Amino acid sequence: MNFWVLVYRFAWLIVVASGVMALVCVFLPKTHSYQTLQKRKVVLEQGNSQIEAKVRQLRQNQKRFQSDPAFVERVAREHGMAMPGETIFKFPATNSISRSIRP
Repeated sequence: MNFWVLVYRFAWLIVVASGVMALVCVFLPKTHSYQTLQKRKVVLEQGNSQIEAKVRQLRQNQKRFQSDPAFVERVAREHGMAMPGETIFKFPATNSISRSIRP
């Protein structure tokens, strides 16, 4: 083989290798960015599904408030409301551990 043919092939090899390296340098950060965005998408989709579940629950409660008087009364009593004429007694919570520590 001729010396110049070897030089010519070696030069093409260097050109191709540098082209491949350039492509790797250009697309490697993009792939990292793509993976980061994919992970963020998964997290946001999970958050969306949780919010959608909460919205479904709130809509269900809204329908129950409109149609179920027992549900309305139970929720009102949980929030400290009473029927007219009723008296509410509130007792302080006792902690048995704090009593046993005292002399």
